[in-house]
Amino acid sequence: MSDALDNIFASDPELAERAERAEANARPDVAGTLRNYEPDPNGGFPRALHKWRVTSALPATADAVAELLGGTPHELDTEAEDAIAVDTDTDRVEAIIDGPGAIQFDMKQWVNGKLAHHCNTRAFLSPPEDVGVPCRCPGTVAELKDRAKAERGPKPDIRIAFRLAHDPGLGVFRYKSSGWSLISELPTLKNALAKVGGPALVNLINERVNYTSKANREVDYQKLTAKVIKSYEQAITDTPASAVEEEPPF
Repeated sequence: MSDALDNIFASDPELAERAERAEANARPDVAGTLRNYEPDPNGGFPRALHKWRVTSALPATADAVAELLGGTPHELDTEAEDAIAVDTDTDRVEAIIDGPGAIQFDMKQWVNGKLAHHCNTRAFLSPPEDVGVPCRCPGTVAELKDRAKAERGPKPDIRIAFRLAHDPGLGVFRYKSSGWSLISELPTLKNALAKVGGPALVNLINERVNYTSKANREVDYQKLTAKVIKSYEQAITDTPASAVEEEPPF
């Protein structure tokens, strides 16, 4: 049986509309974050996750993700806003990426929780008074990586914005990475998205990389592999079309 609150919202469209606007304004800009690593509680190296984890600040979003991708929402011991996590049952997420502009890449160095260096490898991007000033970073990935390892320079800050293909209304999700290996794959991904010319259906794959290095060291890590399939419009209308990549969409 409905109560007075249900009744008045049902009979007063203006009141209901104001409530919907207030709820929308209260939602964070990012519905959730796709992760393939989790922090080590003892402060060591992050622990690899072989299935995707999605974190969110919104219980309703976490519930929807669990229904789509499997898993059960649970609370993380963190002060971050997105403290609700879903450890999904899949290493592959079908996503909608709106184009090359959905991919952002710059370099950041954090010191004691504060952004100490923010650049595009040529000039500073912040703070405002330093924007455009040469940052004097080296010109190769190898040199940038060496500086970062020595804590004398910034690390990659890569962000990819997307929506879930099977429930776009949940909002914009993101994938964040400071991994060096992803840098070399970004031009191919951006070119494939540009070729689509609009929102694209993309498989975001949590790929495990395992090999023995020349120094006889075991290398084992997770990385994002993004496969652009075709335009999202073609996907939802089921229009026959050749895929941008060889891998089939489903």
